[in-house]
Amino acid sequence: MWAGGRSQQTGVDEDVDSSFFVSYSHEDAHYVTRLVDHLRGFGLPLWFDGHLAWGSQFTREIRQRLSRALGIIVVMSPGADQSEWVEREILEGQRHDRLFLPILLSGERLFLLASSNYFDARDGSFPGEREIQELQRIRDAKPGFVPRQSPLDIPAGKPAPRTTRVPAQISLRKLSTFLADGQLEHADILTTSLLLESVNRIDHGWMRRTDGKTISAGLLHDVDDLWSRFSGGQHGFRAQLALHRVPPPGAPEGRQRDFSALALSLGWKRAQRDTMPRYGDFIARPEFPAGFFPTLRNPQLEQNQSWHDHWMETVMAVQLQLRATKGWK
Repeated sequence: MWAGGRSQQTGVDEDVDSSFFVSYSHEDAHYVTRLVDHLRGFGLPLWFDGHLAWGSQFTREIRQRLSRALGIIVVMSPGADQSEWVEREILEGQRHDRLFLPILLSGERLFLLASSNYFDARDGSFPGEREIQELQRIRDAKPGFVPRQSPLDIPAGKPAPRTTRVPAQISLRKLSTFLADGQLEHADILTTSLLLESVNRIDHGWMRRTDGKTISAGLLHDVDDLWSRFSGGQHGFRAQLALHRVPPPGAPEGRQRDFSALALSLGWKRAQRDTMPRYGDFIARPEFPAGFFPTLRNPQLEQNQSWHDHWMETVMAVQLQLRATKGWK
Protein backbone atom coordinates (compact mmCIF):
# COMPACT_ATOMS: atom_id res chain seq x y z
CA MET A 1 0.00 0.00 0.00
CA TRP A 2 1.12 3.55 -0.59
CA ALA A 3 1.69 5.65 2.48
CA GLY A 4 0.79 9.28 2.65
CA GLY A 5 -1.85 11.84 3.43
CA ARG A 6 -3.65 12.60 0.19
CA SER A 7 -6.70 14.77 0.70
CA GLN A 8 -10.20 13.35 0.36
CA GLN A 9 -12.48 16.16 -0.75
CA THR A 10 -15.81 16.20 -2.50
CA GLY A 11 -15.61 17.04 -6.22
CA VAL A 12 -16.67 16.26 -9.75
CA ASP A 13 -15.90 12.71 -10.83
CA GLU A 14 -15.07 12.47 -14.53
CA ASP A 15 -15.11 9.28 -16.54
CA VAL A 16 -12.05 7.17 -15.70
CA ASP A 17 -11.41 6.49 -19.39
CA SER A 18 -11.50 10.09 -20.62
CA SER A 19 -9.46 12.22 -18.23
CA PHE A 20 -5.94 13.52 -17.90
CA PHE A 21 -4.51 12.70 -14.47
CA VAL A 22 -2.70 15.53 -12.65
CA SER A 23 0.14 14.45 -10.35
CA TYR A 24 1.60 17.12 -8.08
CA SER A 25 2.86 18.06 -4.64
CA HIS A 26 0.36 19.85 -2.44
CA GLU A 27 2.97 22.58 -2.04
CA ASP A 28 2.08 23.52 -5.62
CA ALA A 29 -1.69 23.37 -5.15
CA HIS A 30 -2.19 27.09 -5.94
CA TYR A 31 -0.64 26.71 -9.40
CA VAL A 32 -2.35 23.35 -10.01
CA THR A 33 -5.81 24.73 -9.23
CA ARG A 34 -5.32 27.51 -11.78
CA LEU A 35 -3.78 25.08 -14.28
CA VAL A 36 -6.82 22.80 -14.06
CA ASP A 37 -9.18 25.74 -14.55
CA HIS A 38 -7.11 26.93 -17.54
CA LEU A 39 -7.12 23.55 -19.27
CA ARG A 40 -10.79 22.92 -18.58
CA GLY A 41 -11.56 26.19 -20.29
CA PHE A 42 -10.55 24.46 -23.53
CA GLY A 43 -12.81 21.47 -22.93
CA LEU A 44 -10.09 19.20 -21.58
CA PRO A 45 -11.19 16.65 -18.94
CA LEU A 46 -8.90 16.47 -15.92
CA TRP A 47 -8.81 14.60 -12.65
CA PHE A 48 -6.74 15.23 -9.55
CA ASP A 49 -6.97 14.11 -5.96
CA GLY A 50 -9.17 17.04 -4.96
CA HIS A 51 -11.95 15.04 -6.65
CA LEU A 52 -11.73 12.10 -4.29
CA ALA A 53 -15.11 11.58 -2.67
CA TRP A 54 -15.40 11.54 1.10
CA GLY A 55 -14.77 8.01 2.34
CA SER A 56 -13.40 6.76 -0.99
CA GLN A 57 -10.66 4.13 -1.12
CA PHE A 58 -8.19 6.61 -2.49
CA THR A 59 -5.22 4.33 -3.15
CA ARG A 60 -7.28 1.97 -5.28
CA GLU A 61 -9.00 4.82 -7.12
CA ILE A 62 -5.74 6.59 -7.89
CA ARG A 63 -4.25 3.38 -9.27
CA GLN A 64 -7.31 2.76 -11.40
CA ARG A 65 -7.25 6.26 -12.84
CA LEU A 66 -3.51 6.12 -13.52
CA SER A 67 -3.88 2.84 -15.39
CA ARG A 68 -6.53 4.26 -17.75
CA ALA A 69 -5.76 7.97 -17.99
CA LEU A 70 -5.48 9.74 -21.35
CA GLY A 71 -2.17 11.08 -20.10
CA ILE A 72 -0.45 12.04 -16.85
CA ILE A 73 0.39 15.70 -16.29
CA VAL A 74 3.18 15.84 -13.71
CA VAL A 75 3.90 19.25 -12.17
CA MET A 76 7.63 19.09 -11.45
CA SER A 77 9.07 21.09 -8.55
CA PRO A 78 11.29 20.55 -5.50
CA GLY A 79 8.18 19.54 -3.57
CA ALA A 80 7.26 16.96 -6.22
CA ASP A 81 10.84 15.69 -6.18
CA GLN A 82 10.47 14.92 -2.46
CA SER A 83 6.97 13.48 -2.73
CA GLU A 84 6.64 9.71 -2.39
CA TRP A 85 3.16 10.00 -3.88
CA VAL A 86 4.37 11.71 -7.05
CA GLU A 87 7.14 9.13 -7.42
CA ARG A 88 4.68 6.24 -7.07
CA GLU A 89 2.24 7.85 -9.50
CA ILE A 90 5.00 8.20 -12.09
CA LEU A 91 6.07 4.58 -11.66
CA GLU A 92 2.50 3.32 -11.79
CA GLY A 93 1.82 5.36 -14.91
CA GLN A 94 4.95 4.02 -16.60
CA ARG A 95 3.94 0.50 -15.66
CA HIS A 96 0.70 1.01 -17.61
CA ASP A 97 2.28 2.73 -20.65
CA ARG A 98 0.61 6.08 -19.99
CA LEU A 99 1.66 9.18 -21.90
CA PHE A 100 3.52 11.66 -19.66
CA LEU A 101 3.09 15.41 -20.00
CA PRO A 102 5.49 16.98 -17.48
CA ILE A 103 5.28 20.66 -16.60
CA LEU A 104 8.37 22.16 -14.96
CA LEU A 105 7.15 24.68 -12.40
CA SER A 106 10.43 25.17 -10.50
CA GLY A 107 13.68 23.44 -9.64
CA GLU A 108 15.01 20.59 -11.77
CA ARG A 109 13.49 17.92 -13.98
CA LEU A 110 12.46 14.79 -12.09
CA PHE A 111 14.77 11.79 -12.14
CA LEU A 112 12.09 9.32 -13.32
CA LEU A 113 11.01 11.62 -16.18
CA ALA A 114 14.46 12.67 -17.33
CA SER A 115 13.99 11.47 -20.92
CA SER A 116 10.47 12.89 -21.36
CA ASN A 117 9.77 16.21 -23.09
CA TYR A 118 8.20 18.89 -20.89
CA PHE A 119 6.58 22.30 -20.83
CA ASP A 120 8.61 25.02 -19.12
CA ALA A 121 6.41 26.93 -16.66
CA ARG A 122 9.13 28.39 -14.47
CA ASP A 123 7.71 31.83 -15.24
CA GLY A 124 4.30 30.73 -13.92
CA SER A 125 2.80 30.33 -17.40
CA PHE A 126 0.29 27.75 -18.58
CA PRO A 127 0.35 25.56 -21.71
CA GLY A 128 -0.40 27.66 -24.78
CA GLU A 129 -2.21 27.17 -28.08
CA ARG A 130 0.13 24.54 -29.51
CA GLU A 131 0.05 22.42 -26.36
CA ILE A 132 -3.72 22.77 -25.99
CA GLN A 133 -4.24 21.57 -29.56
CA GLU A 134 -2.10 18.52 -28.92
CA LEU A 135 -3.99 17.69 -25.72
CA GLN A 136 -7.28 18.05 -27.59
CA ARG A 137 -5.95 15.74 -30.29
CA ILE A 138 -5.19 13.12 -27.64
CA ARG A 139 -8.65 13.62 -26.11
CA ASP A 140 -10.35 13.13 -29.48
CA ALA A 141 -8.21 10.25 -30.73
CA LYS A 142 -9.74 6.90 -31.56
CA PRO A 143 -9.21 3.92 -29.20
CA GLY A 144 -5.79 2.39 -29.64
CA PHE A 145 -4.15 5.68 -30.68
CA VAL A 146 -0.57 5.90 -29.37
CA PRO A 147 1.16 9.31 -29.55
CA ARG A 148 4.72 8.95 -30.79
CA GLN A 149 6.12 11.33 -28.21
CA SER A 150 5.06 13.73 -25.51
CA PRO A 151 3.41 16.79 -27.08
CA LEU A 152 4.82 19.20 -24.50
CA ASP A 153 8.28 20.48 -25.36
CA ILE A 154 10.91 23.01 -24.30
CA PRO A 155 10.12 26.55 -25.46
CA ALA A 156 12.91 28.12 -27.49
CA GLY A 157 15.03 30.75 -25.82
CA LYS A 158 14.86 29.37 -22.28
CA PRO A 159 17.88 27.75 -20.63
CA ALA A 160 17.44 24.02 -20.25
CA PRO A 161 17.23 23.01 -16.57
CA ARG A 162 19.19 20.19 -15.07
CA THR A 163 17.73 16.84 -14.09
CA THR A 164 17.62 15.96 -10.41
CA ARG A 165 20.53 13.65 -9.62
CA VAL A 166 19.75 10.87 -7.17
CA PRO A 167 22.69 9.24 -5.35
CA ALA A 168 22.94 5.51 -5.99
CA GLN A 169 22.54 4.64 -2.31
CA ILE A 170 19.18 6.41 -2.16
CA SER A 171 17.94 4.58 -5.25
CA LEU A 172 19.20 1.28 -3.84
CA ARG A 173 17.24 1.85 -0.64
CA LYS A 174 14.11 2.55 -2.66
CA LEU A 175 14.79 -0.53 -4.78
CA SER A 176 15.01 -2.63 -1.62
CA THR A 177 11.67 -1.24 -0.40
CA PHE A 178 9.89 -1.95 -3.69
CA LEU A 179 11.25 -5.50 -3.81
CA ALA A 180 10.32 -6.15 -0.17
CA ASP A 181 6.78 -4.98 -0.96
CA GLY A 182 6.58 -7.22 -4.03
CA GLN A 183 6.28 -4.27 -6.43
CA LEU A 184 8.45 -5.86 -9.08
CA GLU A 185 7.42 -3.56 -11.92
CA HIS A 186 8.27 -0.44 -9.92
CA ALA A 187 11.58 -2.01 -8.90
CA ASP A 188 12.28 -2.88 -12.53
CA ILE A 189 11.71 0.65 -13.82
CA LEU A 190 13.79 2.12 -10.97
CA THR A 191 16.66 -0.30 -11.74
CA THR A 192 16.82 0.98 -15.31
CA SER A 193 16.94 4.62 -14.17
CA LEU A 194 19.56 3.81 -11.53
CA LEU A 195 21.93 2.23 -14.04
CA LEU A 196 21.35 4.96 -16.64
CA GLU A 197 22.15 7.59 -14.03
CA SER A 198 25.37 5.80 -13.12
CA VAL A 199 26.72 6.30 -16.67
CA ASN A 200 25.25 9.79 -17.20
CA ARG A 201 22.63 8.58 -19.69
CA ILE A 202 19.51 9.32 -17.65
CA ASP A 203 18.52 12.24 -19.91
CA HIS A 204 18.84 10.04 -23.00
CA GLY A 205 16.85 7.16 -21.53
CA TRP A 206 19.03 4.41 -22.98
CA MET A 207 22.61 3.17 -22.87
CA ARG A 208 25.15 2.64 -25.63
CA ARG A 209 27.23 -0.52 -25.56
CA THR A 210 30.34 1.55 -24.87
CA ASP A 211 28.64 3.00 -21.78
CA GLY A 212 28.43 -0.44 -20.23
CA LYS A 213 32.18 -0.48 -19.74
CA THR A 214 31.90 2.40 -17.27
CA ILE A 215 29.30 0.79 -14.99
CA SER A 216 30.72 0.18 -11.55
CA ALA A 217 31.14 -3.50 -10.73
CA GLY A 218 30.14 -2.67 -7.17
CA LEU A 219 26.85 -1.14 -8.32
CA LEU A 220 26.06 -4.17 -10.48
CA HIS A 221 26.70 -6.42 -7.47
CA ASP A 222 24.50 -4.26 -5.23
CA VAL A 223 21.61 -4.35 -7.69
CA ASP A 224 22.00 -8.08 -8.25
CA ASP A 225 22.15 -8.83 -4.52
CA LEU A 226 18.82 -7.07 -3.93
CA TRP A 227 17.01 -8.79 -6.81
CA SER A 228 18.48 -12.17 -5.85
CA ARG A 229 17.74 -11.82 -2.14
CA PHE A 230 14.08 -10.89 -2.50
CA SER A 231 13.42 -13.46 -5.24
CA GLY A 232 15.21 -16.42 -3.68
CA GLY A 233 17.81 -16.32 -6.44
CA GLN A 234 15.23 -16.41 -9.24
CA HIS A 235 15.99 -12.93 -10.58
CA GLY A 236 19.02 -10.70 -10.94
CA PHE A 237 22.09 -10.62 -13.15
CA ARG A 238 23.58 -13.91 -11.92
CA ALA A 239 20.31 -15.66 -12.69
CA GLN A 240 20.38 -14.17 -16.19
CA LEU A 241 23.98 -15.17 -16.81
CA ALA A 242 23.19 -18.72 -15.70
CA LEU A 243 20.58 -18.90 -18.45
CA HIS A 244 22.49 -17.11 -21.21
CA ARG A 245 26.20 -16.33 -20.96
CA VAL A 246 27.46 -16.62 -24.56
CA PRO A 247 25.93 -15.92 -27.97
CA PRO A 248 24.70 -18.74 -30.21
CA PRO A 249 27.40 -20.42 -32.33
CA GLY A 250 28.50 -18.11 -35.12
CA ALA A 251 26.59 -15.11 -33.74
CA PRO A 252 28.55 -11.88 -33.04
CA GLU A 253 28.57 -11.08 -29.34
CA GLY A 254 26.25 -8.28 -28.34
CA ARG A 255 24.36 -8.17 -31.63
CA GLN A 256 20.81 -9.01 -32.67
CA ARG A 257 21.11 -12.82 -32.55
CA ASP A 258 22.78 -12.67 -29.16
CA PHE A 259 20.00 -10.44 -27.83
CA SER A 260 17.26 -12.62 -29.35
CA ALA A 261 18.70 -15.73 -27.72
CA LEU A 262 18.90 -13.89 -24.41
CA ALA A 263 15.27 -12.75 -24.75
CA LEU A 264 14.15 -16.33 -25.34
CA SER A 265 16.21 -17.64 -22.42
CA LEU A 266 14.76 -15.11 -19.98
CA GLY A 267 11.16 -15.43 -21.12
CA TRP A 268 11.01 -11.96 -22.65
CA LYS A 269 9.97 -13.72 -25.86
CA ARG A 270 8.17 -17.05 -26.19
CA ALA A 271 9.09 -17.62 -29.82
CA GLN A 272 11.72 -16.22 -32.17
CA ARG A 273 9.21 -14.31 -34.31
CA ASP A 274 7.16 -12.89 -31.45
CA THR A 275 6.40 -9.19 -31.67
CA MET A 276 7.58 -7.44 -28.52
CA PRO A 277 4.69 -5.62 -26.81
CA ARG A 278 4.98 -2.38 -24.91
CA TYR A 279 5.89 -2.56 -21.25
CA GLY A 280 2.37 -2.80 -19.80
CA ASP A 281 1.52 -5.90 -21.82
CA PHE A 282 5.07 -7.24 -21.48
CA ILE A 283 4.77 -7.58 -17.69
CA ALA A 284 1.05 -8.52 -17.63
CA ARG A 285 1.45 -12.19 -16.72
CA PRO A 286 0.51 -14.31 -13.68
CA GLU A 287 4.11 -15.25 -12.96
CA PHE A 288 7.56 -14.44 -14.24
CA PRO A 289 10.09 -17.04 -15.37
CA ALA A 290 13.51 -17.23 -13.76
CA GLY A 291 15.85 -14.46 -14.86
CA PHE A 292 13.05 -12.22 -16.17
CA PHE A 293 14.09 -9.22 -14.04
CA PRO A 294 15.67 -6.75 -14.38
CA THR A 295 14.47 -6.11 -17.94
CA LEU A 296 16.19 -2.70 -18.32
CA ARG A 297 13.21 -1.38 -20.29
CA ASN A 298 12.38 2.32 -20.18
CA PRO A 299 8.63 2.91 -20.73
CA GLN A 300 9.30 6.61 -21.37
CA LEU A 301 10.87 5.73 -24.73
CA GLU A 302 8.27 3.27 -25.92
CA GLN A 303 6.19 5.84 -27.79
CA ASN A 304 9.16 6.24 -30.16
CA GLN A 305 9.70 3.96 -33.13
CA SER A 306 13.33 3.28 -32.20
CA TRP A 307 12.56 2.13 -28.65
CA HIS A 308 13.31 -1.55 -29.29
CA ASP A 309 16.77 -0.80 -30.71
CA HIS A 310 17.56 1.41 -27.73
CA TRP A 311 16.38 -1.30 -25.34
CA MET A 312 18.58 -3.89 -27.05
CA GLU A 313 21.59 -1.57 -26.83
CA THR A 314 20.98 -0.99 -23.11
CA VAL A 315 20.56 -4.67 -22.31
CA MET A 316 23.64 -5.73 -24.22
CA ALA A 317 25.73 -2.91 -22.73
CA VAL A 318 25.04 -4.35 -19.28
CA GLN A 319 25.30 -8.02 -20.30
CA LEU A 320 28.64 -7.51 -22.03
CA GLN A 321 30.00 -5.75 -18.97
CA LEU A 322 28.81 -8.63 -16.77
CA ARG A 323 30.48 -11.19 -19.02
CA ALA A 324 33.74 -9.24 -19.00
CA THR A 325 33.86 -8.70 -15.23
CA LYS A 326 35.51 -11.28 -13.01
CA GLY A 327 33.44 -12.79 -10.24
CA TRP A 328 30.18 -13.23 -12.11
CA LYS A 329 29.25 -16.88 -12.20
